[in-house]
Amino acid sequence: MERLAQVVEESLPEEAELVEARFSGGPALTLLVDREGGEVDHEYCSRLASTVGPALDGAGFDGPVEISSPGIERPLTKPDHFRRFEGHEAKIKVGEPINGQRNFTGTIHRTGESSFVLKLLEGGAEVELPFGSVTRAYLREDIQA
Repeated sequence: MERLAQVVEESLPEEAELVEARFSGGPALTLLVDREGGEVDHEYCSRLASTVGPALDGAGFDGPVEISSPGIERPLTKPDHFRRFEGHEAKIKVGEPINGQRNFTGTIHRTGESSFVLKLLEGGAEVELPFGSVTRAYLREDIQA
């Protein structure tokens, strides 16, 4: 997967960022892409497919590729994502329990070189989580009708 993600990142235009690459049931490669200064709409995804597809073919991947926006509950996959979204609510899952807990929900308060501080929604306590311990993280957005 790392090799495919690298091929994708090298083929994306400068304003685009690969947020996450994953296989989602079967051979389909799903690419979540964000764009600086613009929407990730159907037209933009189609344009990306015309450059990413041939690059993946050249790397030996011949399966189907789906390109889409990361959506409202955007995955946080890199330390830079945590820095960019300081002040936003996130749901975090860690591999090994920290203080007897694996799942955390709170506001990203501060980020450092190797960890970030999450201010928990319940009780307001702060917990420091190493980036290396995170197995899944995404923004938590409440949509009120």
